[in-house]
Amino acid sequence: MLKLVLYFLAKMADASSLRANKIPDNLYEQCLTNIVIYLHKNKCDKNELRSLPDTVVMDVYFKMFQEKKLCILAGELSDLDLFERLLRFGGSQLQLLQCFQAVTEHCAKLSTELSSAYLARCDVVSEHPDTLIHLGLRLGGFLNEAGWYADAQKVLLRVRELCLARPQTTYYKRLTLECCHRLLNTQSAYCCFPAATETYTLALKLLGLPEDASGELPAGPYAAAECCDQATQTDFPCESEVQEVTGGVGRSSTWGSSSLAARLCKEFSSLFFVRCDYNAAHAWAMCALKLLDKHTPQKITISVLRSCGKACVVKRRFAAAGALVRQAVALARHTAPAHAPDLAAALLDYGFYLLNIDSITQSVAVYEEALSTLRRVFGRSSLHVATAQEDLAYALYVLEYSSGLFYKAREHAEKAIRIIENLVPPDHLLLASAKRVKALILEEIALDTPAGQEMKPSLLEESESLHKAALALSTLAFGENNVQTAKHYGNLGRLYQSMQKFQDAETMHLKAIAIKEELLGAEDYEVGLSIGHLASLYNYHMNMHCAAEKLYLRSISISLKLFGERYSGLEYDYRGLVHVCTQLKRHQRAQHYSALLQRWHALREESKAEQQPAFGDEQVMPLEELKAKFFTPND
Repeated sequence: MLKLVLYFLAKMADASSLRANKIPDNLYEQCLTNIVIYLHKNKCDKNELRSLPDTVVMDVYFKMFQEKKLCILAGELSDLDLFERLLRFGGSQLQLLQCFQAVTEHCAKLSTELSSAYLARCDVVSEHPDTLIHLGLRLGGFLNEAGWYADAQKVLLRVRELCLARPQTTYYKRLTLECCHRLLNTQSAYCCFPAATETYTLALKLLGLPEDASGELPAGPYAAAECCDQATQTDFPCESEVQEVTGGVGRSSTWGSSSLAARLCKEFSSLFFVRCDYNAAHAWAMCALKLLDKHTPQKITISVLRSCGKACVVKRRFAAAGALVRQAVALARHTAPAHAPDLAAALLDYGFYLLNIDSITQSVAVYEEALSTLRRVFGRSSLHVATAQEDLAYALYVLEYSSGLFYKAREHAEKAIRIIENLVPPDHLLLASAKRVKALILEEIALDTPAGQEMKPSLLEESESLHKAALALSTLAFGENNVQTAKHYGNLGRLYQSMQKFQDAETMHLKAIAIKEELLGAEDYEVGLSIGHLASLYNYHMNMHCAAEKLYLRSISISLKLFGERYSGLEYDYRGLVHVCTQLKRHQRAQHYSALLQRWHALREESKAEQQPAFGDEQVMPLEELKAKFFTPND
């Protein structure tokens, strides 16, 4: 080791030539550069480097990443023993994510190598099960955060086996619940719904809650929160074991217990959200929110606030949603740079909220920041980046709906599809949403293309192919009776209207309405959206003006109830009613709706000066003050 250090000190004398005549920022940085150059040119005993302190070792590897010595870095990071050491070092998470993704894109499938090495180690059975459990929790959690869900699931499923094979003391139940938490996050994100349901059922059993996969809560969400909290209030035998389970960030066994209960409820909510069971998603999210306290780490608090905010958006409780998602973004901005992925995730949910409240321009800006943040961490080829590309594509599609300038939206949608196709099987549900977005964009481009141009029918045919593929994937994953499936039927209905296949369009819209009404009720936003589309079909293409009028009025009623007089979708309904009444020779009624349309335009102009709080100026609210908005003192 001394020989190596002396070599680096000697090389410091010629530092300027080593960095292409650039003056080094400081002695330490130059030393790191020299180490990387030496390792690149010479073979040395890895133990020499690894005998350095954790922070120095991680800095050397990060310097390899910066200097693009990725093949050397791949050889280092593929060593499971070394990778475990880096996982234990709490200050390296962001740097490790960046190194991991860069190596994966360049020359190695690290996630497969590490997960296979872990499974092989478990098969040898030469180590104590507890050691393997803790390693698996850390490795599975990291792979999940990095977006390599398939390999994360393999690791965590083996961890679950190891936990369940041990005597079912309270200690091992806690470990199993920690595994369930990570596993649910992975399975929900990767759309493994049957497996996620199994994990959810096991978690409920360990918590002592009824094994009901439908999401019904015992005696309401607050009673369920108390049950979860009590079930996890089991101290570990010693502090070191708390550190093992919580990944080294825990402060005490009490902190670990309340945190675990909140995290589990949050994952229950996320599972039901992606399955489109929004009532259960909202109820479990409120459980998680109630379990937060001043000792909960910000990373967990941000995650819970995000989940609650999204659930409130789909329940159309926009005031609550705004308070929650802005708090999540504000907390994420105030944390260290190491939590950049948390900020990006919070921004994606903030963009989702803004899009749903009709603040489209701001939504695009938020999505753009989220995408930029994710690219800095994960490069340009990860599922996280693909998700942000897709969200931005859809927001741009909505923003440019009236202008017809869809090419930027199309570019982002196509990038998302390419990334996902390279990372998942061809029949994976993650492709459905991205294909849907591209199909919507292509349809609008085709409609703006002058009749007679050869590209017009080809665009519509490609859009139809994408919509049908998305519908097939959704039906396979969710079945016929699901909100996502209904949305795909509705999209096909609009497309067939554009293709002048009016009977097919009517069939698709009626299917969408029937499914949505059964699942969401007659007054839901999604129902109103589909009713408006059917009204447009009847009005402009099938000469069913009386039927169209009734549908328009129903759609307007839903929109006014949920969004108020300034909602953007009202424009199309008012225009439709003007056309209906004109065709029916009801000129006085046509003038009435024309006046309502003019009033709508005036209100929209007023609303431009009443935007959301300035983007980037979100303020942190004390947690108890925030919770007081949702819970009474007796809850």
